[in-house]
Amino acid sequence: MTQTVNPREARLRSGKLVAELLAGSWRDSKPSLSAARMAGIAQLLLRSGAGGLTWCAIRNSDLRGSQFADLFQAAYRMQTLQSALHERSLKTVIPALRSAGVEPVLVKGWAIARLYPEPGMRPYIDLDLCTLPDDYSRAAEVLRSSECQGSNVDLHRGFGKFYDRRSDDIFARSRLVKLDDVDIRVLGAEDDLRFLCMHLLRHGAMFPIWLCDIGVLLERRDDNFDWDRCLSGSRRESDWVACAIGLANRLLGVDIDGTPVISRAENLPGWFLPAVLEQWGSLPHSRSQIAPLLTSPGRIVREFIKELPHHWPNSIEASVALGAPFNRAPRFPLQVGHLISRAAALLMQLFRWQGGVQQKV
Repeated sequence: MTQTVNPREARLRSGKLVAELLAGSWRDSKPSLSAARMAGIAQLLLRSGAGGLTWCAIRNSDLRGSQFADLFQAAYRMQTLQSALHERSLKTVIPALRSAGVEPVLVKGWAIARLYPEPGMRPYIDLDLCTLPDDYSRAAEVLRSSECQGSNVDLHRGFGKFYDRRSDDIFARSRLVKLDDVDIRVLGAEDDLRFLCMHLLRHGAMFPIWLCDIGVLLERRDDNFDWDRCLSGSRRESDWVACAIGLANRLLGVDIDGTPVISRAENLPGWFLPAVLEQWGSLPHSRSQIAPLLTSPGRIVREFIKELPHHWPNSIEASVALGAPFNRAPRFPLQVGHLISRAAALLMQLFRWQGGVQQKV
């Protein structure tokens, strides 16, 4: 008699295997997974951006000859090439902006990838540059020049999209690091860790590579790392950061002994780890913008209903979006509330689209 597999349990099981393989993968640790289990999560790893990191984890193990090893090696080689191209773009864009009197801060991307032992371990697709608000227009003009064409820069006015603190304070604590002969300004270590944790949580811990980033930064931090600065500000958001660090400890084996978050890491809410593992055990689905789908009035309701389920938030994303504490209270009401807010945003998008069509007519 065939036993029915509970879909949620299957996702949790796959998520645990992903975590097991990636734990310490940026170091010399070797995974203990069998080839069969590896095959079961291969697409999850490849689709999540962890292909290169997986290759580094298995290349000196028996899994090197497994069915999907060539795909992981190809991902590693491609990411190594892409890293070189991004670095060339950085060495063009940063001096061009400085020559116009703009001092950008690089977040994500190369700023964290540089901390990995090898460039092929951590993929990134663009250069996220943040400027002081008064410099944004000038920076945008520079990036439109022929010199910077093809650099794939995502420009941000301050840190509002990513961060909860004042832009000038963040700039004041930023630092310069070398990329060959070019100085690149990146976040201070304490701000960087807080930023990576908040970014992970706001997106529901969608990709395991983001938690690996936190693990790498924790392991590379200096002895003078200022935990008071990292955990300052809003008590609720500081607790979110502590929970994200606890997640790196629980799922990836990152050592956090002696840190002020060890107690929180040992007392995470019961829904927290399963939410992450279930996310990692599912193939990522991109959320479409509704307006491009609405090519005719007859499709409006059908497309809206079809797209809405893809916007169902996991419990972490809903909690952060609604500013809820990470406590033991049920998350389902928060998920419903966040879905309603998303539905309202999609409807507004729909009304704007309809209004634009009527004006054209």
